[in-house]
Amino acid sequence: MKVKTYQITVGILFAITWGLVLLDRNAITFLFPVLMEEFGLNNAQTGQIVMFTGIGFFLSSLLLTPFADKTGKKKAWLIPLILLTGIFSGGTAIAAGLLAFVIIRFFVGVAEGPLYPLMTSTLKVQGEPKMFATYVGWFQLAIGILAMILGPTITIQLAIHLNWQYSFILISLPTVIVGIIIWSIMREVTPEELKEAADPGTEAVSDTMRWKDVPKVFTYRNCTLSFIANVLVMIGFWGVVSFGTTYWVNEGGLSLSRTGFMSSASGIVSLVWSVVIPILCDRLGRKPSASILTCFIALAMFIIYLTSGILGQLFYILVLGCCGFVSVLFVAIICQESVPPMIAATTTAIGMAIGELFGTAIAPRVLGSIGDMYGLRTIFLVATITNLIAFILTFALKETRKPKIEKQQVDQVSA
Repeated sequence: MKVKTYQITVGILFAITWGLVLLDRNAITFLFPVLMEEFGLNNAQTGQIVMFTGIGFFLSSLLLTPFADKTGKKKAWLIPLILLTGIFSGGTAIAAGLLAFVIIRFFVGVAEGPLYPLMTSTLKVQGEPKMFATYVGWFQLAIGILAMILGPTITIQLAIHLNWQYSFILISLPTVIVGIIIWSIMREVTPEELKEAADPGTEAVSDTMRWKDVPKVFTYRNCTLSFIANVLVMIGFWGVVSFGTTYWVNEGGLSLSRTGFMSSASGIVSLVWSVVIPILCDRLGRKPSASILTCFIALAMFIIYLTSGILGQLFYILVLGCCGFVSVLFVAIICQESVPPMIAATTTAIGMAIGELFGTAIAPRVLGSIGDMYGLRTIFLVATITNLIAFILTFALKETRKPKIEKQQVDQVSA
């Protein structure tokens, strides 16, 4: 297979994999009404299932990814984890009570945790360097199509026409199939590829990650700033995801049907963001793009806070997909371009783990309390403030897009 063909093929397969992985993770939330009725579960118990999935994801992304970087082997870790994701997700069909759901979904999270950093770091090494932002865009495109648009409908229809057990099995099967295809096509990353992929200006390290290299991640200014900025963006994002529907129905005066339409529309708009933002990042550079996008998110959240009318609804539809991409801009694109390839996956894993901890665990609980005291619309004001802080932090970032850096160096020499 030609190099260009290989790069595009692996990039597409990885993107499809990530879309399927998020579908596997979220499928159970689409079926909670069915499971609550059959097993007598309450909201707190379904929340517990989601929480333990997140804990598994957090722990494995933080602990297993460094082991993968330590070995220097990407394929050897990726293939088993992809297959296990499908197997554990399908294995949810055998659960017969709350404890079984919690245990199985915990292992779903464990299998999924390292996948994103391992796949993106592989593309950083084996892919075309100038297409890295585009590869990440493909990931977001797959999320929008598979996990947000097609996934909910297919999962629910399978449960209606067959049963919830078959729904889990059939939804997880494509993940296993794609894992087998990747196993047959993907080449293992070599030490030579790792060295060649190192960006100018990053510190040279050994062929594989050393444990003493892990704390050094925080010495890279871009990484520390990106970790913080990502958390600030995720606070608003998960606040909207967790309480958006409730806000529009209980305080915004909209019907549940109209709110569902807005959610579907935001999934479609996220597809547009997955194309537009990589172009923006490549044309303007990573740093200006981060500034523009965090400023836009802050503005959108403030408008939603001010009005529940058409303008507020429009920005609600626009902002969700943007938040999701800005997160990966920080923890995947900027972070991986700021460190040596040997620790790239670990760097992204740390950023994702921190975002997972504060975004999915701590933020919704705190924002829920704020909503109880001051009204759910206050969540959008909090999101405005956190994104304004992230916007300010972007000015301290260093540009990582090589063509832009090279042009700046030529301009300085000419001057």
